Amino acid sequence: MPQYPCTITECPRISRALCHCCQNNYCIEHLRDHNDTYLSQLYELTNQINKLSEYFRGQHRLQLDQWRQESHQVIDSYYEKKCQELDKKSIQNETVNQDRQVLEWIKLKITQLIREQNTTQQQIDSLKAATNAVQREIEQIPKERFQLNIPSLVFDDNFILIGNKQSNFNLHSIVKSLYLTKDISTDSSIVMAANAKYFLISQKSYLYLYDKKLYLIKEIPWEHGCIWDMCMSNTLSKFILTAKKGIITLDEQTMIVEEIKSLPVNDRSWYCCACSNKSLFLATQNLNTTIYEYSIMEKNFSFRRKQLCCSSDEYIEHMKCTNDCLALIILNDTKNERHLDIRSTLTFDQLWTISLNIHEQTNIVSCCSLNENGWLIVDVAETRLIHVTNQGYIKNTITYTPSPHYAVQFDNDTLAILTEQGINLHRIDSDGEFRL
Repeated sequence: MPQYPCTITECPRISRALCHCCQNNYCIEHLRDHNDTYLSQLYELTNQINKLSEYFRGQHRLQLDQWRQESHQVIDSYYEKKCQELDKKSIQNETVNQDRQVLEWIKLKITQLIREQNTTQQQIDSLKAATNAVQREIEQIPKERFQLNIPSLVFDDNFILIGNKQSNFNLHSIVKSLYLTKDISTDSSIVMAANAKYFLISQKSYLYLYDKKLYLIKEIPWEHGCIWDMCMSNTLSKFILTAKKGIITLDEQTMIVEEIKSLPVNDRSWYCCACSNKSLFLATQNLNTTIYEYSIMEKNFSFRRKQLCCSSDEYIEHMKCTNDCLALIILNDTKNERHLDIRSTLTFDQLWTISLNIHEQTNIVSCCSLNENGWLIVDVAETRLIHVTNQGYIKNTITYTPSPHYAVQFDNDTLAILTEQGINLHRIDSDGEFRL
């Protein structure tokens, strides 16, 4: 029978097999290598197919898978915690603790005998006797007088909503999407402002700049009195604050504080402020409130126009600006009613208005944008959040704990809520869907 050398160059071995696929002769070692090349290609193709399969499963299916995995981790962690609590209760019983130690010794002894494979009937009888003794003692121990109240996990069809972007938006989801919190003193904090990187709050006589991980980046003393409102000017890359002693800017990079001299105070005490890309809007807290618009220049502000937005018994309690919309929370001092008024920043025309059903006279009410899904109203007195859609109707109202003071949209994917205890961060997708 003829002998053929291995096809692989420089291989001194004689071939042992002919590959019918490529008609080459291989020794045993190189035949395995040759076969592995086909297998590796199959593995690569499998990986490619798996990636394509993920497309058909869809991104939302992946979100559900992630939610399931994270939920399992939460349950496992909670289970371990409760197991430790049960163990602590049992350890308090000295007899139970001793019996547990005996059982652990028996288990170790059995493991040792199995490993050594050199046991006798006498040793087995001794271990059985020790085990039976523990069992008799356990049967005589009085039953624990506490019970476990384990509620069932109930998931209805609305626990996770599947639908179009607008219907997916649900305030109950935002509570579940809490992913980071920081306890800080907020006694003197009633407002905050944010840009894409940082958000600014005041605490007593200091200003604090935090990042998205709630790390304190910078702090400076504040000497300009009580802060009524603050907003961010992306054009100037500065925060703008209305305070008791005037209107102040804060550079986020240098933390330099400057008073805006070009904005006249006269008999007006500025209370609310809001910024668009081109303009700064200011208002007082006087009845029959007028909004003043100032064009944002490189280092200055130029008066552009003013617009009366309230009746003689109303005043603006809060305002926010996003895109081309100016949101105003207006309090009617006679009827003790509040409504949300949405106006165009281009013309000041009213786009729509809606009653908020908030009647407490002593209250702090504010709002922030929720991407394309409308507005979030913070009702401090009732400790609740109200979702108002861009079509002008109230979609959802929930109680929020701890009591909310203020809220800002922090970047496109984060909502920061200032509470009586600190700061809570919630995830929110740009399309309005929350990651649980």
